[in-house]
Amino acid sequence: MVNFLLSQSQQAIATTDAPAVPRKSPGIVPNHSRFGCYEEFLQAYLRQGYQFCFFEELQEPKKQIALRHDIDFDTNFALKSAIIESQLGIKATYFFLLRSSLYNIFSPQDYENVQLIREMGHAISIHFDPSIYEDFHKGLQQEVALFRDMFKAEVSIISLHRPDPFFQEYDAPIYGIEHTYQSKYFRDIKYVSDSTGVWRFGHPFDTPEFAQQKSMHLLIHPIWWMLDGSTNLEKLRVYYDLRVDALKADFSHNCIPFRKLNGHI
Repeated sequence: MVNFLLSQSQQAIATTDAPAVPRKSPGIVPNHSRFGCYEEFLQAYLRQGYQFCFFEELQEPKKQIALRHDIDFDTNFALKSAIIESQLGIKATYFFLLRSSLYNIFSPQDYENVQLIREMGHAISIHFDPSIYEDFHKGLQQEVALFRDMFKAEVSIISLHRPDPFFQEYDAPIYGIEHTYQSKYFRDIKYVSDSTGVWRFGHPFDTPEFAQQKSMHLLIHPIWWMLDGSTNLEKLRVYYDLRVDALKADFSHNCIPFRKLNGHI
């Protein structure tokens, strides 16, 4: 499990230098929820003959997977999933919120995480919340300018944060930039998501598309795979406790009087 009190560089070094997990060849486990070992989950796709690609490379009707990560909670989990993918030779696209109350990609630690993920060969982009803007085209224009300036990265596709029915049906680019809910990524191809910590459209291994090796758009939220717990609520309780501990540590680091209170809160 990620230690929130380590710096991101320490976490990356510790994880990267650790011995590689032996690559077993398990069958698909019978538990229908199947939120288990993330590495084994990905290996099942590789054994099925799939290749992981970026969205702009998603052109074949079979054997391609566009692996997408919407980072809603924490970049630590994103870093951990990126390391696992890199060890398997898999590439993914990571979408980060620029305006979030849960993390800040411009803070030193989160910024380092995003950079490390990109250095592994993954793509990085914007997880965009159109609901906070009166003019969502102008809002995206502002976020793209910030993202490009901070990370020196072009933005060719975005994902939408908790899109309402209007945006789930919005098939045009936004500010000239494609998004993951356009028909060619959301309706014309098999879409599978673990949103809210459950398989909302059925487990991918149970689909006829998986059996037939048809190409897929796969949305994975790392938080559901990187925490202990048998349910989404158990994992959220673990995450909440970790965030409380991390907040206390940050307060103690930045506020001397708080150090006297820390043990009593």
